[in-house]
Amino acid sequence: MLLYRRRWLLIYLPILLALAGALAMVTRLWQPLPPQRVVIGTGPAQSSYLRLAQFYANRLEHHGIAVELVTHPRPQDALQHMKPGDGAIDVTFAQGLYAPASGASTPTGGAQALAVIGHEIVWVFAREDITDMGQLRGRRIATSVEGSSNQIAADLLLAHLRIRPDEVEFVSEVGDSALAALAEGRVDVIIHVATGDSQTANTLARLDGVHILGMERAGALAARERRLRTVVMPQGAIELRSQLPARDLPTMVTQMHLLARPDLHPALQRALLDVAGELHVMSGFLESPGRYPTTVGSDFPVSPVALEHARGERPWMETLLPFGTAQRTELFLYAVLPLSLLGVALLLRAPRYIDWQVDAALQRIYGEVHFMEEDLARQPAGEPVSLQPLLERLDILERRVEQMQLPNRYAGRGYTLRQHLYQTRQRLIAMHAI
Repeated sequence: MLLYRRRWLLIYLPILLALAGALAMVTRLWQPLPPQRVVIGTGPAQSSYLRLAQFYANRLEHHGIAVELVTHPRPQDALQHMKPGDGAIDVTFAQGLYAPASGASTPTGGAQALAVIGHEIVWVFAREDITDMGQLRGRRIATSVEGSSNQIAADLLLAHLRIRPDEVEFVSEVGDSALAALAEGRVDVIIHVATGDSQTANTLARLDGVHILGMERAGALAARERRLRTVVMPQGAIELRSQLPARDLPTMVTQMHLLARPDLHPALQRALLDVAGELHVMSGFLESPGRYPTTVGSDFPVSPVALEHARGERPWMETLLPFGTAQRTELFLYAVLPLSLLGVALLLRAPRYIDWQVDAALQRIYGEVHFMEEDLARQPAGEPVSLQPLLERLDILERRVEQMQLPNRYAGRGYTLRQHLYQTRQRLIAMHAI
């Protein structure tokens, strides 16, 4: 009877709390909604990566995803803030040169590639007295700071040419300052890793007394160093009228990657891949049509979500509804609705459980009365003293029934039980009077 009187506290409330807890766990662990904000790490202001990130931000905002752009002094700095659980940077762009070399352990923060979205050219600009790469020994080379992609590319090129780092002089100039240094003769060569539409590269290509050097034995270098690939820069590819370059040049390129944290929500990764498909489907400088975006040949570990996306696998709801609506609908269908139905079923079954408990309590008393009647039938006539224990047992049962305080819905059954106890008492009294 305590269970019935306190059914809201002992049954209904625990069921509701358990359902609320299960729903909270499902929405946080099994089927969480994607965050409504993404942080994209880029290079410094006015960099090509910052402009690219702005394009991504505009497209993502159409999906209802807010984007925060975080600039860094160097493009590679964002990689150090993409460890799982860090949360400082969700997405960034990086050249394949920053990927770990074979057998090396270059720190990349555990970032995974969503797609290869293009390539960047390893531009080598030299003064006109330098006619081939083999003449770089003893020269002053502008490559920016240590650890930059320019410096990494320079080290790889010089190693390929069997030129030791101590046989050249590296100058930490980049951009406009490197351009001025080359024009003034303070450096002999600039190694600059950038896209085909780089303003610095295009200015250097048109600078008087400066020309582009092709890479000797480019295929051999690409076969040995997986982070570099070879393409041919056709004659006149930069400017046909001026014949820039003046001849076909074997050129090295490094791939550009769209990277994400490994624990970034899968739905956000798919949204980023959709945007990449919109922005990079058109071919760029020295890029074959339809080549990018792709997961083939990535220099970074590829995200499992990206591999599924490349195979055309994605939640069917995202193919029918807008991004945000699809996520909420999926959560409702796979989590909220099943748990709600389970909760309704449990709440509807709770009264049946109470009925079963009340039946069990009443049946126990009926059983004791039945045993008492059997004992009464075995009592010898003319010995009223032996009836005293039965009267005491009957008193106890009557007090138990009174203490049960049956609710109105069980009043009929309680009345029947009291009648049964009354008849048993009358029979005992009658036997005692004999």
